[in-house]
Amino acid sequence: MILILKNYITKADFVACHNPSYIVKGFKIVNDVKPGGTFLLNCQWNEEELEKHLPASVKRFIAENNIQFYTINAIDKAREIGMGKRTNTTLQSAFFKLANILPIDEAVEYMKYMAKKSYLKKGEAIVEMNYKAIDAGVDAIVKIDVPE
Repeated sequence: MILILKNYITKADFVACHNPSYIVKGFKIVNDVKPGGTFLLNCQWNEEELEKHLPASVKRFIAENNIQFYTINAIDKAREIGMGKRTNTTLQSAFFKLANILPIDEAVEYMKYMAKKSYLKKGEAIVEMNYKAIDAGVDAIVKIDVPE
């Protein structure tokens, strides 16, 4: 899917990479972020590990283009919450927090409304897990400063 979209979008305000192996393998995902834009990387790396795993070319591009760089560990958050490998809801709320396309309180309220509407038939526990995932996406974002 990313490779198909790459042909159409070349300079976006916001780009997220949900699988860190794409960065390690050298895919130039961050190059699709326009100067001053935002890049979110879903990974389990702490800052020291990030320094080790993030290619120099990615760090250079982020620094030279004044890209706002964030990480989130939606993988571990999903497991903690009880959602297994399902990271979508956490990553979606992180997007709304960073993209700032509508006030985050409104985005969270709407996401929770839709989670309840979509999952109530599966039980209140599933709805609550989704609520936790939404809150985690807003709260678990880490701003990474990339030196010039």
